[in-house]
Amino acid sequence: MVRALYKKRDIITRLDEEFRVVGISDSRGYIYDGKGLNLEKLINIKRLSDYMAYHRGGSAEDLIEKNDVDLMVEATPTNIENGEPGLTFIRRALRRGIHVVTSNKGPLVVAFKELTNLAKMNNCHLLYEGTVAGALPVFSLVRKCLQGDKIHRIMGILNGTTNYILSKMYFEGTSFELALKEAQERGITERDPSYDIDGIDAACKIVILANALMNKDVKFEDVKRTGIRRITQEAVSLAKKANFAIKLIGIIDKRIEVAPKLVPINHPLCVHGTLNAIHIESDLAGRITLIGYGAGKETISAIMNDIFTILKDLRKS
Repeated sequence: MVRALYKKRDIITRLDEEFRVVGISDSRGYIYDGKGLNLEKLINIKRLSDYMAYHRGGSAEDLIEKNDVDLMVEATPTNIENGEPGLTFIRRALRRGIHVVTSNKGPLVVAFKELTNLAKMNNCHLLYEGTVAGALPVFSLVRKCLQGDKIHRIMGILNGTTNYILSKMYFEGTSFELALKEAQERGITERDPSYDIDGIDAACKIVILANALMNKDVKFEDVKRTGIRRITQEAVSLAKKANFAIKLIGIIDKRIEVAPKLVPINHPLCVHGTLNAIHIESDLAGRITLIGYGAGKETISAIMNDIFTILKDLRKS
């Protein structure tokens, strides 16, 4: 993230000449300088604690309380059980009138309405493009380009790990177990692979999409969820012979569901490898499909876009 801010500093400066990063925290402490941290120095150190004036034992909450903080990027690990610690950080920031950009699904899954209402009450932005499908601008697209549309349905491949596994089974005849092992060796699974293969990660994203774009009030437990553990090589082969592929699909219409589905090989959603795809059906625009990668530097692209959006809006005000 720091590397991206440094790389794009010319664009940022054009939006806000006084923009500066004043603090960064990790799980052990934080660094802070009201005059602005040295980004060039930061991208050349291995640990945050290597930076001068590291406050060991401090937390992000200490930074939130600083008077010169206007915007917070929150990227703590996802916790779908209670949203912590990100939920506390976001609540506190919004209550202090600090704009928030987050890539953390947990707080939005647990407390979407609370947080969006809190943002409105305190006249703050709460942007979260990076929570779903990496750099795919699904929230920006609907809010800025489909403002007159009613969204009838959203379907998507929202987890690159399961798509990788099913693609290996489809193209190479690999067993589920071996494909999962290869995904783990490549480092593309969650630390607990059940989050991927049991559809937990995809279900979290469905909750956020449903609440943000279709004005629903969905909780994680409302998602009917079936993972891919029971998908056999035989099932994949039979589907392939019939010109279909088995994909883990999230669906929002009258259903709120994540489950393996047969997808025609010529359908826009039939993407392979670690690609994500989101298919939107609306009353005016009809059908739109977004395709791209859903993790890593692609998520940073989404975070940066949210930061730019806030800076542009602040410049207008």
